[in-house]
Formats: sequence, structure tokens, C-alpha cells
Amino acid sequence: MVLDPSNPKVVTSLTVLVEGDDNPVKTLNEVHQPDNIESTPNGLLLTEDPGSSQQFTAAQQLADPANATTARLWYVPFSGTPQVVVKVNQSADGGPTDVDGRPAGNWGAWESSGIVDASAAFGPGAFLIDVQAHTLWVEKAPGDDNNGDGQPDFTYKREGGQLVLLKVPGV
Repeated sequence: MVLDPSNPKVVTSLTVLVEGDDNPVKTLNEVHQPDNIESTPNGLLLTEDPGSSQQFTAAQQLADPANATTARLWYVPFSGTPQVVVKVNQSADGGPTDVDGRPAGNWGAWESSGIVDASAAFGPGAFLIDVQAHTLWVEKAPGDDNNGDGQPDFTYKREGGQLVLLKVPGV
């Protein structure tokens, strides 16, 4: 966005840098529901919050493995092609630390979020990013959630999210 220097309330031009989700959902090479953004001298880092429309069931993962994906972090250079820097790894879902008693959730149920520049503390190209592991429960209250379905308690749960230090050189 370019603002008029004499009146900063007037936009003189606007350019779309990234356009995601303009095709039907589950298009692999597009940004799925961008959530957070961090600027760098050469481009932008975008996190994805895939949401329900961008989640892939186990059957979809098997049927179309080339297009099924977990949440991703994209690097969008100011000139050039957007590229995936990292994908969220959901392999702990349904594993020994997951106490919800359910099978692994859909790919895309976890989101990448909250990216901030951490280069002052950890050196060039360092970023802190949050992974919200919505289907990985590491603690829950005992018993039913009072609706009679016999499933784990939704009221008192603790997700297995992570704060990750990520190095992305050259961005």
C-alpha cells in the first residue's frame, strides 16, 4: 500500500503480494488461510491456520497424498515465487503422549501461528513460531464431558502445543 505523502489517509496504490485460497480448497501450492505475518528485509513469512475447509482426513491423505498437507510456514519474497519453508509435523497425534483416546486428527487440524523475529536473541534468520496442536491432548479431566457421549472431557484439557525456535537463513 502506498499512501499519499501529503495526506496519509489517501491510498495512491495497492498491490496484492500473495493471493491464497482463490481456487477450490485443498489446492496444494496456495497459501491456506494465512493467519500471522512477519516481515523480513527481503519478504514476508506467513503462517497458516488451515481451518476445517483445509483439513485432510486419513482417507484423503491416502487417496491424494500429493495434495494432502499439514499447516505450513511460507516465505514470500518481495520478488519471486512463494515457497513453503516448513510443514507442521503432526506425528505425535494419537501417540503415547496423546491422552484424549481418539485416533489421530485430520492433517491441518494443527496450525502454525504467532511468528516473531528472534534474531536479536538467537542470531540472523531466527524466528519463534507457535504450533497449536488442537488434537494432541497432554492432560484432561477424568470422565465424560457431561453430554453423555462417553468421549473425553472438553472443559478441562491441555493441548500439546509448542513454541519453536526456527532458523530460516537468507530471508
